[in-house]
Amino acid sequence: MGVLLEAARSDAKKYITEGGFESDITITTPSNFVPLTVLTTTGWATKHHLNFDTDGTQINAKNAHICLDEKTLKDAGYPVRVNEEVRLINHQIIVKDSSGIDKNYIIKENFPDETLGLIVCVLGDLNL
Repeated sequence: MGVLLEAARSDAKKYITEGGFESDITITTPSNFVPLTVLTTTGWATKHHLNFDTDGTQINAKNAHICLDEKTLKDAGYPVRVNEEVRLINHQIIVKDSSGIDKNYIIKENFPDETLGLIVCVLGDLNL
């Protein structure tokens, strides 16, 4: 592995987990997953109300997502991959919004960046 690529991975992890813009994120495996695993980590969390409909027209709809460092999850023993593929769909997330209130979400989609080791997860509302 190249020195420059390793430096890029290290920088990406630093910015996501301790770069000053990180949020505390609690991630929990689905209830049917054995063993049930809960981890509090740091990552980027965003929520805004600009989205697009199926025709590409801008609409006012919640758009929430997080970005996590895969190695941080794996080093903490959190199950990230199934059959060598990132599988975080249906895992539950708790993260504070800008008002300081804990919000509950479920991961609807995950997009791993296999180069930098980051995982972007699109969130949906979790009704408890």
